[in-house]
Amino acid sequence: MMKRTAILFVLAILVLTPFTAMASAPQVSCKEGTCSNLKITKLTINPTSKTVPVKVGFTSYISGTVKLVEYTVIDSKTGKVAGSSRSFCSQCTKRGVCTCTCVIKESGTYDVKVTAYGSGNCCVSLVKKAAFTVASAKVSTGLVPSFKSTISGKKVIFKDTTSGAKLTKWNWNFGDSSRSAIQNPSHIYKKAGTYKVSLTVYTTDNNYKLVSNKIVIK
Repeated sequence: MMKRTAILFVLAILVLTPFTAMASAPQVSCKEGTCSNLKITKLTINPTSKTVPVKVGFTSYISGTVKLVEYTVIDSKTGKVAGSSRSFCSQCTKRGVCTCTCVIKESGTYDVKVTAYGSGNCCVSLVKKAAFTVASAKVSTGLVPSFKSTISGKKVIFKDTTSGAKLTKWNWNFGDSSRSAIQNPSHIYKKAGTYKVSLTVYTTDNNYKLVSNKIVIK
């Protein structure tokens, strides 16, 4: 009798577990256009660059009670989804301002659709056609990126020695998840070891090139 009771208990757990997971997941299905108290009043799109890869920021201004906001980036020519992101109510302010970001890796012209989900499985949406355009990044042939490093203990001073073009932007990766955007940075490593340091330099016409060197911290 005890074995039978134990088996039934295990079966009950296995049956109930999927339904518990489904109940805790956010409900995003909806009947579009049926939210009478929900309205998207404004949508702004802010790409951080004119070339890929580009981080795109979205801000939507919404009146009414919103549970979830979803942003979808769609290729204007093919209709394929290039990226999407969601902002839950905890990330939206009391004024109904919701923000999110996503990264677009392919060049092209993109539409942006924002969908706001309210109570009762309803939603409203807004689409901006040809909201932004990004081009492919060019690699400069005349650009010769290089840098020098001076090590003093765990502190390293880096100097950009790039030649061949006028630069407008620098992107350093110190190999320990730390970065810098200044031309000649210094960095303090927390641990000894060998690190791969990379420098990407950008020219006035948005061409770029990358160089990497290894440094040893003792």
